[in-house]
Amino acid sequence: MVADETAAKEAVQVAFMSAQEDLKGLEGATMAVCQELEAGGGSSGSSVANRLRSLGGRVAERLRSTFRLGVQRTLSVASMHYDLNLEQVATGYIVAPGVEGDATVAAMEQADAAVEGFAAVLSMKLEGDLLPDVEDNAAEGPHGGEGDL
Repeated sequence: MVADETAAKEAVQVAFMSAQEDLKGLEGATMAVCQELEAGGGSSGSSVANRLRSLGGRVAERLRSTFRLGVQRTLSVASMHYDLNLEQVATGYIVAPGVEGDATVAAMEQADAAVEGFAAVLSMKLEGDLLPDVEDNAAEGPHGGEGDL
């Protein structure tokens, strides 16, 4: 169990570092676009646009992967505390039979409100595992204009 958690943390760290590299690439591409626009070189803009789309897609996939890992970790924590039918949980909200329309929305909102505080606490605990360098990067502050947009 501890080995699986360690492996998961390492995998998240690798994914996060890769996303940071993608972000640096995206910043570089953006700087190239700005330089081309300043120089009036609009003819090669399509290749830069393709590069930006490609990098944006990779960053989005990294975010989706991190989100899925967060959901997985949350379900793991819940399943350690409760006997859950994970197949049923994966279907989403389950509202009592006969509840329809606005009453369904109200029931879902009530369920969300009931877990909001607990979700905030759990997300703070999992955040360090999923995004370990975020606090370090935020503490560094601005880069003195170097590499910033």
